[in-house]
Amino acid sequence: MAEGLQTPPLPSELPVVPLRGAVVLPMTIAPLGVSRPMSSEAINRALAGDRMVLLLLQKNDADEPGPDDLYRVGTVGVIRQMAKAQGGMRVLVEGIARARAEFLQSDKGFYRALAKPLPETAVRTIEIDARVRHIQELVDRALSLATGLSPDMKALVATMDDPLRIVYLLASLLDLKPDDKQKLLEENDIIVKLDAVSRALAREIEVLELKGKIESRAEKEMTDAQRQYMLRQQL
Repeated sequence: MAEGLQTPPLPSELPVVPLRGAVVLPMTIAPLGVSRPMSSEAINRALAGDRMVLLLLQKNDADEPGPDDLYRVGTVGVIRQMAKAQGGMRVLVEGIARARAEFLQSDKGFYRALAKPLPETAVRTIEIDARVRHIQELVDRALSLATGLSPDMKALVATMDDPLRIVYLLASLLDLKPDDKQKLLEENDIIVKLDAVSRALAREIEVLELKGKIESRAEKEMTDAQRQYMLRQQL
């Protein structure tokens, strides 16, 4: 059985919002700070229409990126909320589909893209189910080590049976570099996506375990120092 992200009908053209150091993934919701004129104009154009934008990662930190400075595979996002902020605006976007910018054109201070949907499906196999189960076990382990994480996350992942949704949700929460998220977005093979998230989760668990050992050692050293202080005071 094939499951996956059902791409909604998309406009043939979309205003583009270039992102520096951030990747918005499908099936996730992300807050964005918008301050550059080209991004603000793209948001305003979207709000005046169907509220959809194409979110593309920049390859560099240029203030005014050219077409060659942008990755062409990005996420179509729907603007759910917008609020004015000092020096710009804050928007809440929901990633709804993966798409490729086939053509970028400058249009009165912002980019407009001819967007080609890149639908994703995952045929459920034993290999995929095994990887999903492994990820759920890793999430359990990570939650047992990270007391600051919401216990709702365990229930959320446990009830998900869509591999793509699991991949994108966890990738949005894990400490992944923007380039790694971009590779995940561009990758078509669901098994490769699941393995990448598994490796990121395993690394997070290693970090949490090491952090726990360091804190435990520091607490023991503090206790020993306090005991010595008390003995000196008694003497």
